[in-house]
Amino acid sequence: MSQELFLFVRPPRPLWPFNGPSTAFWPPLAFASLAAALRDQVPGLRVAILDAPVSAMGWTSLTTLLRRLQPDFVGIGEEAVSCAETLRLARLAKECGARVVAGGCFFGNVAAEALSTRLVDVVVHGEGEQTIVELMSVLREGKADELRNVAGISFLDGEEVVFTGWRKLLADLDRLPFPAYDLLPIERYGHSSRNHPALAAIELGRGCSHGCQFCVLWRQMGRFPTDHPVPCLRVKSKERLLEEVRQLMDRYHRRYLGWVDPCFNADPNVASELAELLLRDRRSIGQSAWVRADYLLRDQASGALQVCCDAGLNELYLGIERVAKEDLARLGKGDLAGEPARALQMLDEKHPNVFTVGTFIYGLEGDTPQSVRSLFRHAHQLPLDEVFFIPLTPLPGTPYWRSNMWDPTGQRFRTFDFLPRPNGDAVQARLTSAVAWSYLACWPWPRARRMLKGIFARNSRRRRITRHIVQRTVPLMLSGVFGSRQRPESAGGMYYPQWYES
Repeated sequence: MSQELFLFVRPPRPLWPFNGPSTAFWPPLAFASLAAALRDQVPGLRVAILDAPVSAMGWTSLTTLLRRLQPDFVGIGEEAVSCAETLRLARLAKECGARVVAGGCFFGNVAAEALSTRLVDVVVHGEGEQTIVELMSVLREGKADELRNVAGISFLDGEEVVFTGWRKLLADLDRLPFPAYDLLPIERYGHSSRNHPALAAIELGRGCSHGCQFCVLWRQMGRFPTDHPVPCLRVKSKERLLEEVRQLMDRYHRRYLGWVDPCFNADPNVASELAELLLRDRRSIGQSAWVRADYLLRDQASGALQVCCDAGLNELYLGIERVAKEDLARLGKGDLAGEPARALQMLDEKHPNVFTVGTFIYGLEGDTPQSVRSLFRHAHQLPLDEVFFIPLTPLPGTPYWRSNMWDPTGQRFRTFDFLPRPNGDAVQARLTSAVAWSYLACWPWPRARRMLKGIFARNSRRRRITRHIVQRTVPLMLSGVFGSRQRPESAGGMYYPQWYES
């Protein structure tokens, strides 16, 4: 008798325009972590991961493969922007006779809606390693009446949506099994990239110390003392992290680490402690991470930032979002007293080889084309290597989401791509046009100088990244100026690769 198969699947999907083909898709770390838990704790269950995009596998090939494999269970969990693809995958899985288990930041916040499509059997909420192990024990034994005893899930009982309550978070992340990197086509991630070669995804910890209103990441790993989440930061030990990096470098020959944490420097100690161990181990590896500006100033003062840079940290993303304090307060960013400007000036002077990217949000209530142009000018006064303007996106789980936004086809979520969108509603279109015109026509001297400095930089990595982003941004901004004149094969600002339906 053949063993039952649990297959995690990332379906074919459009590409974000700023990534090259070899870095468009990071390793699905959540799938690797969940697969490791199932493999270690559920005897007699085969576990596999199918990452279609990184293998340039289109829908025709995926359909053929699923019909041949006939998985008993299919695990899904994409971002909102790929809801249409994920539901298409769920429909295909059901046609193959599989039960579908969904999870992640998107499905965990639209559980009732997803279950109502009848394409999803169970939704796993929040941190899933313990939950999915208990869930599989119940499903494999055919004891549907015991589903109510599995904390952290939603399912349908007739027409009733049953939510079993929030599961207590793991207190010690070191108890987690190492992610099942061996189940991934690991050699394909970043295989031809010069800026992020041999890419790996890795987590320092889970959760965050802050609760920004627009963010779902901290909610995914937050605590739920009531129906509302509160931020909860947990980190792995430096020894556990060192062993993960060793495995990625020595066994899987990874040469670049993409930290997936919503705030890499939220904890004041563990990142620098890991960096010290790496240096003691005579290791240095390129790294990128999202960080907070106020913590950067703290880490510079303590010496922690220097140690991290010595160990390879060379690309930082800062969610600056706005300039006015009242706007920052509305977004839950806190009362920042000019920390971004001071932190970026410090990086420019003390760590010139670190490439910096800042993000700004537009589309808040009261925004006008004039205020957006002003925000653009202020943003380009900062010593940033690259600036991205992101429309405020009403992700499920945030206060901006409304239940009537749900679309059972998933097509509406094509707009949830964090890209300037010229063909949205009238207000959004005007604001996007202001961003696009500013990008093309507004060239204060600090911006022009920074652009030229990047394009002709002595540091080859900085030079390549700057040129790459400029080449991919100009067409997007031209689209923003001239309206929705997009290629028919485009998915908003994202685009379908040639292999999408192959």
